[in-house]
Amino acid sequence: MFRFFRTLRQSLIGKNQSGKYLKYALGEIVLVVIGILIALQINTWNEGLVNKKKEKEYLNNLIEDLKTQENLVNTQIRHEATMRGNCEKALKYLNAEKIPGDSVSKYLETVTRRTFVVNDPTFQDLKSSGNILLIKDSDLRKKILSFYQYLDYSALVIQTSNETSVAEFRHFLINHSVVNVNYLDSLTVAGGVNFTINTVEVPWAKSIQEEKFRDKNHLFKVLNRVAARGRTSSVHLDLMNRLQKRIEQMRQEMVDYIQQS
Repeated sequence: MFRFFRTLRQSLIGKNQSGKYLKYALGEIVLVVIGILIALQINTWNEGLVNKKKEKEYLNNLIEDLKTQENLVNTQIRHEATMRGNCEKALKYLNAEKIPGDSVSKYLETVTRRTFVVNDPTFQDLKSSGNILLIKDSDLRKKILSFYQYLDYSALVIQTSNETSVAEFRHFLINHSVVNVNYLDSLTVAGGVNFTINTVEVPWAKSIQEEKFRDKNHLFKVLNRVAARGRTSSVHLDLMNRLQKRIEQMRQEMVDYIQQS
């Protein structure tokens, strides 16, 4: 093909047909430009197919991450519900006319903290690589960013509570003999996921514990501390329940988008 055009061009030049040659040259330029444009279009089309495939892979991975996150949220909900329930039961006994120390110990010595775990490997990959722009739908992209901001916010609230009010409550129980003889457990379970109080029941300690409950000033402090600990779990529960709904909404948004694409 190129040999044909070259021969034709040389023939026109040799015959001194400059007018026809100029027309031919322009036509050749037009053909070259059209060829380049077609090649660019094909390249753009192929790149679009590759990016579309990557977008779908990322969204499917995000959906899988959300399934794991939902399990973590449900675990946190069960923990916080148990902690709040234990505080409510302890308050019932602390408000009794004769406070049973063993019943108070039973419910308060198991009031612990649990670290809320964030599962976001795919989102972190999208952010660090800049591939977040592969998600072409701007509304969906904004919703994904907003969801993970709320997820991080929820984790930060629980972490802050654990490191302040929950930790202080644990020390309060130990330092003020609210439960039977106990000591701080120095072992960090599963990378800080759970913290417990080990108790060693001492028969004669119960009388000291119950004697302190007869001091109304002491009892008032205990009641306020236990109630505050229950409220902390209520806050955590509210966060987790809201997050649970957002997970379901986010997952459905991505599933619908994939099906429509």
